[in-house]
Amino acid sequence: MHANDERRASWSQYWASGALHSCAGSFDGNYDDAIAHFWRQVFESVQASDRVLDIATGNGALPQLLLEMRREMTQMPHIDAVDLAQIDPPWARSLAPEVSARLHFHSAIAAEKLPFADCSFDLVVSQYGLEYSDLSQSVVELLRVSKAQARLALIVHHADSLPVRLGRAELLEIDWLSQSGGLLQRTRRLLPFLARLNTPAGMASVQRDPSAAKARSQYNDSMRELQLRSASSGAPDILLETQAALGALTANAATIGLAPAEARLTAMRESLRMARLRQAELVGHALDAQAVDALAARLAPLGVIEVAQIRVQSELFGWSLRTQ
Repeated sequence: MHANDERRASWSQYWASGALHSCAGSFDGNYDDAIAHFWRQVFESVQASDRVLDIATGNGALPQLLLEMRREMTQMPHIDAVDLAQIDPPWARSLAPEVSARLHFHSAIAAEKLPFADCSFDLVVSQYGLEYSDLSQSVVELLRVSKAQARLALIVHHADSLPVRLGRAELLEIDWLSQSGGLLQRTRRLLPFLARLNTPAGMASVQRDPSAAKARSQYNDSMRELQLRSASSGAPDILLETQAALGALTANAATIGLAPAEARLTAMRESLRMARLRQAELVGHALDAQAVDALAARLAPLGVIEVAQIRVQSELFGWSLRTQ
């Protein structure tokens, strides 16, 4: 699979799960504290005549907030929301026809190649999205589709933020789970023996088989190691969720049979692989101070760009960039 196809598939799977933003494991809900304040300030000036572009929209968290804030308008602004992934935000399906007609989600659209005419938008926004693109191309496209006096507001990942630190920790745990000879591999070795326990004869054969005892012992060793590891991990959730899923799988292997059990394990491994891809992207595209200053310089044709840190409950959560 081509790298861009893998990215699209991974993020499509993620957004289909219902997440509202790319760091759903870091805080609950949609917005909180400084993030809410930032976007409400941005959206207060939106007029019904404006055309708004949301880049890397995901499940449309920003359009949703904008529509909620501007509900009193006799006519809603026109919003185009694009994402590389396949997106179909559940919340948007129940919108009134007159609102839905002014909100358009565009799937499979790269920020580096926007399908809009020059000078189309009055406001361009993105939350944890633009930085995932090739900025040497996407910023050129952003500037091309922006009107001369367009406003800009972005929140991007900060290299030292809580979501990025969690991403780094999660990468370590996924690699530990997936390593050769690790827990996932030991589970696969155990499944054929567990599947034979559905009959008295099968159970007796497993009890006599030293390979079964070895497979069970190795699996139990890895499970104990997981439990100890989770106590000091920076990302214990992924360990404990995997522990629970594998525990349920091994407990039911005799009932469901070997082939379905192996299929479920394969699906778990693939889910972890996709999660790793997303976390690697998050970590790899986070911006340090030098990189965010370089991004602000690229965006300078829109005017003076104000750069600040975003914090949620005292935790660093990202950079904000906004035209003054």
